[in-house]
Amino acid sequence: MKNNLKFTLLAIGIVVVFFIMGRDIIETRAKLRKTYDQIVQEKKEKTWLQDELKTTKGELIKTDRGLRTANSKLSFVNKKILGLKGNNSRLVKEKQGLEYKIALLQEEKRAVETRFHSLSELKKAIRQVKLEMRDDRIEQREERIRQQREIDKWETALGNQGFFTKDGENYYKPKVKIDVRPANLSLNKK
Repeated sequence: MKNNLKFTLLAIGIVVVFFIMGRDIIETRAKLRKTYDQIVQEKKEKTWLQDELKTTKGELIKTDRGLRTANSKLSFVNKKILGLKGNNSRLVKEKQGLEYKIALLQEEKRAVETRFHSLSELKKAIRQVKLEMRDDRIEQREERIRQQREIDKWETALGNQGFFTKDGENYYKPKVKIDVRPANLSLNKK
């Protein structure tokens, strides 16, 4: 019995050890499965994060291109604005100059109107205008004469392109026709 007891105790001890080892193995397998599931989950998250990173990089590149395009358009618009500001300031100066000229012309108009209200002043003005018209006609005639002389000078320089003229009509020297016949060789051999 003692041996039986030892054997039973040994068998119970072995069963208990196997039971504890089995429980530890089951717990270890559960932990391993849980760890494996966590690894799979983390790999999925890693792939998802990598995809998100790629997508974000693509969007960042597109945004960067859009920003560069917008900056170039903005610089172009700024250059245009600067040009238009310069043009605007020039136009404002021209406007001021024209307003000044208008004021001067209005003063001159008033002076002329007061001058034309008197008959003697009007007669003097008419005479002055007639003299100016006469001077203009003389200048125009002299200019036409000068231009005609210039044209005649060029026509004389150009000539008549090598044609012979006599009494205003073109003529050519008579052409002499030379008739060339071969010599009779039989006469020379005798």
